[in-house]
Amino acid sequence: MSTEIVLRAGAAMVALLLARRTANRAASFVTGVLAGFAVFGLRIAGMPTANGTWILAAGLVALIATGAARTWPAITGDGMATGALVATGAALAAAVAGRHLPGLQASALAAIVLAAVSAFAAEATRASAEAGWREWIAWTCAALVPALLVTALAGLFAGVPRRLEPLVVAAALAAAVLVWAPALLAERSRVSRELTEEVTLGLLPEEDAFALRLPWTRGFEKRFGRPDERREYVKSALLLAVARHQQRHRTGEAERLRQLEVLTFRTRLRRTQDARAARFHRRESGEYSAEEARRKP
Repeated sequence: MSTEIVLRAGAAMVALLLARRTANRAASFVTGVLAGFAVFGLRIAGMPTANGTWILAAGLVALIATGAARTWPAITGDGMATGALVATGAALAAAVAGRHLPGLQASALAAIVLAAVSAFAAEATRASAEAGWREWIAWTCAALVPALLVTALAGLFAGVPRRLEPLVVAAALAAAVLVWAPALLAERSRVSRELTEEVTLGLLPEEDAFALRLPWTRGFEKRFGRPDERREYVKSALLLAVARHQQRHRTGEAERLRQLEVLTFRTRLRRTQDARAARFHRRESGEYSAEEARRKP
């Protein structure tokens, strides 16, 4: 048994452990690097064929999924950040392993790996927000979509003349972004439906529900307060939508657990709304706390 095999086996074990800590950005990047090293090693002899790339991508995704499946974020923004770090780490490991390959082969391999892990991350994020048979379908897609994508990209790269190879690399990078469209659309639909009912119940202002539908509106809504307050408010609202959605598709004890989560996130939103209303009232009445007085010009 060679030293490299031992190192790769150790890297795989550490990657499995770190993959459970998806909330930690540094751990996510290191997970990608170690998983990529475990699959590709220090150096690959040549550009894998379409079938070979499929096998490597399947092994890479399986390694990441085994560790991170239960802790993968259900919010698209968090899933995208985690997925980008894991994918970048894995792509870096692939680029290092293929550094001696001629032409754009190393770049193509890294871009294909980036697309594969991004596809897994996007579907894993969607799966984490689902329940019942929808969850299983999403996890199945998380396993199959990366393999199909890398097979197509690797076959395309092998079949085009050298002058068109940069276009395939660009296509792989574009695919790494476009694979997030289903997750974003699913989140928009979920937030619109679930938070509209919160508005109907009188638990959420209508203007807040409208702003929370899209990333570029909820990320810059001034009424949500300071950046830290905005992040907490938005996260609680999105998790409330997830809990409500999952509750619809669960029964028994799982349904009751989701109801507890719904109540928890409602409480967090109410506290933030009350604090925001109190602060605006003090400003309108001319009353300021000591800290606010120091901030006031």
